[in-house]
Amino acid sequence: MKLADLDKVNHLAAALRDIEGLIRMAETAGPDAFQLFIEAPGDASLKMSAEGASTTHSNGIGVSADFLARLKGLAIAELHARRAAAMAELAGMGVDAAGG
Repeated sequence: MKLADLDKVNHLAAALRDIEGLIRMAETAGPDAFQLFIEAPGDASLKMSAEGASTTHSNGIGVSADFLARLKGLAIAELHARRAAAMAELAGMGVDAAGG
């Protein structure tokens, strides 16, 4: 392994720890902790969440618990995919990230 690769391994290992922390947080959070934010210019952004609009300057709508549960599932799946990608990149560099 090249010395320059050590920086990349360290960066990927730190990113992997961060992602694993985010996965734990997302998995333990209730669906009402999730929201979908659609960013648009000016005051045209939209927040879809359990409470709807959080301020008078924010467009927001309240959504169903089922919507938020599906959003939670999507978020967790995305985090797991990012974890798998980081582990694959480490494995490609000869690092056994699963070895604990």
